Amino acid sequence: MISLLIISFGRYQEVLETFACINKYHGNKIELLFLDNNPERELETALSSIVENNSSILFSYFHTGENLGVAEGRNFLIEKAQGDILITLDDDVEIEDITLLIQKVTDYMANNAKVGALAFNIKNYFTRKALSHEIPHGNKKLDFSQNLLTYYFIGAGHAIRKEVYQKAGLYPKDLGLYGGEERDLSFRILEAGYQILYASDIVIYHKVSPNGRMSKEKENFFRYRNQLIVLNRYMPRIYRYSANLIWSLFYLLKMKGNLKNIIEVYYELRHLKKYTVSNDTISYIRNKKGRLLY
Repeated sequence: MISLLIISFGRYQEVLETFACINKYHGNKIELLFLDNNPERELETALSSIVENNSSILFSYFHTGENLGVAEGRNFLIEKAQGDILITLDDDVEIEDITLLIQKVTDYMANNAKVGALAFNIKNYFTRKALSHEIPHGNKKLDFSQNLLTYYFIGAGHAIRKEVYQKAGLYPKDLGLYGGEERDLSFRILEAGYQILYASDIVIYHKVSPNGRMSKEKENFFRYRNQLIVLNRYMPRIYRYSANLIWSLFYLLKMKGNLKNIIEVYYELRHLKKYTVSNDTISYIRNKKGRLLY
């Protein structure tokens, strides 16, 4: 079985539109698991009414009364999911043909035993062009019209085998509400011996809705902090040093961050438990022309 996982906070119309896309599915039964991170159960009735007449979709709605954030929200749904392959989608995406998307995911996983995760081709909903920050590779000059093995995936659209979560673990709990969780899990997927495949023909369109997002200043801080936590957790010492320097300069000069936040992050890093990845994982990233210095 395929499981679709969606979490949502601070959005309404966008979620309804995403569910309308999913409701076009027809075929073998799939399950659709939805976690409402909003304070009230305001989405339950509307979402249930969209899919209630689709006999191919087994819908489950969850509401804890608190905002679990991205990582813990996904973990909540992963532990509930019954499928062998778990497809995670953002709550503000458009899928042109959900039946075809699911068939492609199923075929890729069936024909590529070493692939533990699929990174989707995520494009801007409005321009229909690639979103640079959602290309799952540090080298944005590669040919992304073709499939390629990569070393991380993007949260807005991806598929992971259930067995991979069981072997590599779930999302980290120390990154807060947002940022870096996919990169963290990606290191562990590679370390468990799996590959990550960018599937150019599995396309979704991301609206990147401003609703439900933190302020830009806060987002920049968490991006900086969490990148360094993840890189310091898994990378060898030389790359930890280079990442700390490069990311700190980038945060200070480009993101207009402040020195106080940098000092606080460095204090966290001093007490961070390390799980340095193997030489095989570093070689995999290097062979895929991945970014190691930062």
